[in-house]
Amino acid sequence: MSFYFQLIILGLPIGVLWALLATSVVMIYRASRVLNLAVGGTAMFTAYVMYQLNLWGVPVVLALIGALAFAVLFGIATERWLLRPLRDKPMLVSVIMTVGVLALTTELASDRWGVDRQNMPRIMPSGAVHFAGIAVGLDRIFILAITLLVMAAVVYLFRYTTLGISMRAVSDDRRAAQLMGVPAGRVSTTTWALGGLLGGTAGILLSPVIGLTPNGLVFQSIPALAAALFGGLVSIELTFIGAMVLGVLWSLLPGISFGSLHLREVTGVQEAAIFLLVIAFLYVRWEALFGSELREEEI
Repeated sequence: MSFYFQLIILGLPIGVLWALLATSVVMIYRASRVLNLAVGGTAMFTAYVMYQLNLWGVPVVLALIGALAFAVLFGIATERWLLRPLRDKPMLVSVIMTVGVLALTTELASDRWGVDRQNMPRIMPSGAVHFAGIAVGLDRIFILAITLLVMAAVVYLFRYTTLGISMRAVSDDRRAAQLMGVPAGRVSTTTWALGGLLGGTAGILLSPVIGLTPNGLVFQSIPALAAALFGGLVSIELTFIGAMVLGVLWSLLPGISFGSLHLREVTGVQEAAIFLLVIAFLYVRWEALFGSELREEEI
């Protein structure tokens, strides 16, 4: 039993980091009606920016600040130069654009830094805490604490600040919000900046856990999308719960056995499970999520 409990504990930090990525997807979708599939690319490239700055001799703290600044500017540039001109186009066009951004960032990272695993500079304390016969790394505890604080700040932003109210107004009815004096364009740009910041933060925190490789971090878009779909691309709270469940499932799967079949011996079982969940969410909730937008485009 303690073995499975340790797997659950180890899955929680992964879950909260997926929640950061998924919250970025939800925020951007609510403000601009764009399903941002490039969030994994933002996370990956931000982590590489920090890695490169540290290689150039920049202190870790300054490299961290510089990388997060890059994530914010990358989000702003993506919205202003790539997606804003497509605002009146069908939703699928914008989604394809984000896929293009994801492919571009992956290719640039692979060409510049290669596909081999790189070692990120350490920003978390080493060591472990032992309780009930279970060892939990201090870095995982710090990741969990930092991410929970960030998620709490995001929830507060959405519910109790002028910016959050404006985001919700634009999400509910963009034209009506504009008529009421809400600067919808500025709200959209700010949301993309915050989305980039969340994605970059998740990439920097994830890379020491799963390794800094282009494809490894880009894959994190898939569980983030699954969690965002679980929340209906609207609810940050449900998105968080979905991401936590996925993180625990990801950690538990290799420890499950069916007789002589051990899932840890099945190549790609964790990735396959996440993909199946995304397909299931899309199948069940496609009409509720995208039906109205697609019908408007057909008209």
